[in-house]
Amino acid sequence: MLEEKRKLSRVLFQIRALVKKENMAFTGKVENLSLNGLLIHLTEKTDALHSGDNVDVTIDLAGESSGLFINITGQVVRLEEDGSLALHLTHIDLDSFVHLKNILAYNSGDYDKIMDEFMESLQETSSD
Repeated sequence: MLEEKRKLSRVLFQIRALVKKENMAFTGKVENLSLNGLLIHLTEKTDALHSGDNVDVTIDLAGESSGLFINITGQVVRLEEDGSLALHLTHIDLDSFVHLKNILAYNSGDYDKIMDEFMESLQETSSD
């Protein structure tokens, strides 16, 4: 499964994020992201998150007053000793997807490759 995750381009992109699980919230910084996952380094270590947990993540793209956010739901895949949290995206709304796609295309320098990866992942999902 690790091979499958690495088929998609991953770009470095450091920006503030808020991770929510039930009534708890954790701040952190996105380290990298792809069309199906991201790595967040949490500001503080926590014992409240575990592999398999579903969390909501808000990535603030331009400050609270701009309204530019990426909102996703993800499943915790891995927790590292240093506070890093690896997530697999399980849900993303259309506006957030457009922002994510544009960030990936801009930072990878290859829009066509990002779109090809997206189309391929859709085909794999529909054939499962």
